[in-house]
Amino acid sequence: MKLNITIPNEWNDLTTRQQKKIAVLLHSAISGVVFDYKLFKILMNVRWWQFFKYRKFLKVTRSALFEDLKEHYSWVYTDLSLTSFIPRLKKKYIAPADRLTNFTVDEFAHTEDLFLTWYKTNDFEALHYLAAILYRENNDLGKRAEFDKNELEKRAKLFSKLNKSTLLAIALSYQGCKLYITRKFPLIFPTESKKKSKKNKLPDTSGFGKLILHFSGQKFGTYNETKNTNLYTFLSDFEEQLKSKPYA
Repeated sequence: MKLNITIPNEWNDLTTRQQKKIAVLLHSAISGVVFDYKLFKILMNVRWWQFFKYRKFLKVTRSALFEDLKEHYSWVYTDLSLTSFIPRLKKKYIAPADRLTNFTVDEFAHTEDLFLTWYKTNDFEALHYLAAILYRENNDLGKRAEFDKNELEKRAKLFSKLNKSTLLAIALSYQGCKLYITRKFPLIFPTESKKKSKKNKLPDTSGFGKLILHFSGQKFGTYNETKNTNLYTFLSDFEEQLKSKPYA
């Protein structure tokens, strides 16, 4: 019997609901066949009231080995290429552009430190702050409101009631964007061997705050002008400097 099913082809095809559920699943202790089963159910987008769809899901899972089924969604296991975010939070707070293309280097410096804190501690408060930087209102000109570090603590409280599935989905999207950025700028973010990375402890800070200070007063202008430079513009220039002066 032939069954036709429709599932996403890549990370950025996921719905908001699927992003949240997969983020929770990845953060759980579930593994093996049970993980495969739950993941496939999420990708099929089966809801409890959709009896016809649920019957199809059961038929598929009973008639095929998961190793065969996994070929159709191997992208989940092999590469985190998720670069889009949940579009809005609380209606008024808008996500950054895909791949963080409208981010400033100052925003990136702070989100890197916060994500590092989250990665080391699993403290959800760090994700409240992360969301507060990522999600911003549009100003009167329809552009993303500028980031102000002095307002961060106050803004983080606005996101303190977000459920864990939303926060984990935001963290997963950010992780995917960071992976994209590290691959685009390999000299700035060199890949360490697994053996070396296991020996070295994670740093307490990304170091981007000091990097902004180092570049201030040069090509991008004053300290304030430098920190408000577009992230990709800043990284592209830094990458080119490293190419021409690899030992500088």
